[in-house]
Amino acid sequence: LKEEQVKDISAYLFSLVQATANRNEYKILNIVTGDAAKGEDYFKAHCASCHSPTGDLAHIANKYEPVVLQTRFLYPKMPDFMGVAPDPREKSTAAVKLASGQTYSGFLDRIDDFSISLTDSSGAHHSWEFEAEPGISYEINDPLKAHHDLLRQYSDDDMHNILTYLETLK
Repeated sequence: LKEEQVKDISAYLFSLVQATANRNEYKILNIVTGDAAKGEDYFKAHCASCHSPTGDLAHIANKYEPVVLQTRFLYPKMPDFMGVAPDPREKSTAAVKLASGQTYSGFLDRIDDFSISLTDSSGAHHSWEFEAEPGISYEINDPLKAHHDLLRQYSDDDMHNILTYLETLK
């Protein structure tokens, strides 16, 4: 390699070390790059049945920086993102019915292929293993299901257009 090429490679490798060492100092400069009118159209078609720009989203752009706002609508269950705690109204609930007919309900703690657990209104924790409790049935209510479904549908343009529209709600 020529001396100039070695210097280029060295500078590149040094930049990787710097980027790794300073990753918490990285500042997102401008993600508000979409089309607000297209974002409003998308909002009306996909979000307005649950949200209102004059109701729950009134002045939302004054409450959150753009990167936090975008993260909140893309990943609403992300815990304590940048100091913003999740809204407790967004927690999933579950109703479990045992084969005996006894029922339990409360906030869903966990569900997987093998078990389900919840915390009832008294704060008591309950869990059941499906294999050990044949005949168990359950219903889950996830108030953020629509957000999860939309995440699979958003294009890059949709995400930026929605954010740009939400930024007009000051």
